[in-house]
Amino acid sequence: MRLLLTLLAALPAAALAQTYKCVDAQKRITYSNTACDKQGLKDAGPIADRIMTVPATEVPKSTPRREPAKAAPPTPMEKLEK
Repeated sequence: MRLLLTLLAALPAAALAQTYKCVDAQKRITYSNTACDKQGLKDAGPIADRIMTVPATEVPKSTPRREPAKAAPPTPMEKLEK
């Protein structure tokens, strides 16, 4: 129980982690949780949209149940064995 409470308390801190958008001399963009100046990079400006959304999939409509497959007719060898 104590572990669960600790994890729940740490969750908001993880959600508020800062993300930095940096650019290097070759104009390559880097996203990091470390400030750009600490990496020797320049700030590339704010991150326009940090919210990731995943569209919900549509629940498939129920389909009528099929009849179970019928057994295949006996082969000629099976007929001889009977």
